Amino acid sequence: MMSLEFEVPLDLLNDVMDFIIEEDAKLQWVRYSKRTNSVVIRVLISAEVIEQFLLRLARVVGIPLEVTIVEEKIGEKLIHEAFLFSVEVSSGTYPVFVLLYYNVSKFYPDRIVVGTLADAPQELVDAVFSRTVGKLRLLDTEKAKSTVENGMLLIYLRANPPSGQLGVSSA
Repeated sequence: MMSLEFEVPLDLLNDVMDFIIEEDAKLQWVRYSKRTNSVVIRVLISAEVIEQFLLRLARVVGIPLEVTIVEEKIGEKLIHEAFLFSVEVSSGTYPVFVLLYYNVSKFYPDRIVVGTLADAPQELVDAVFSRTVGKLRLLDTEKAKSTVENGMLLIYLRANPPSGQLGVSSA
């Protein structure tokens, strides 16, 4: 199981809650911030559906969103992150997520998944790869494979961390 935490404007709360109920995710808590007029939501989902959940969430919110993901494994907690946004191209606007897995280093992702709709044109893929997400330039990654499943185009990437970015000191 993975817990996902993200912040949305209060006016999107009903849409997001409807989505959470439809996805059968387990709502852990919701916190309201009067200062920012937003809510922070934490849900629990199965690791097997993370990509579908993120793409559908990107479609529901329609705004850029950062998601913190906590994966608990025996004896350790791994913290990953995802960035959700929409990209407009000549054929329309598409939801996109970029999921960064930090399994080896806490500072640089070792595995990246880019996801969007299965019918995404090449123009969209090019636009996404021209972006910098967090500290990562997607053009600096290496494509491992791509696949279409469950109505999604998923592109799996490997990051090539800059020297000294793995959190391991060279003595």
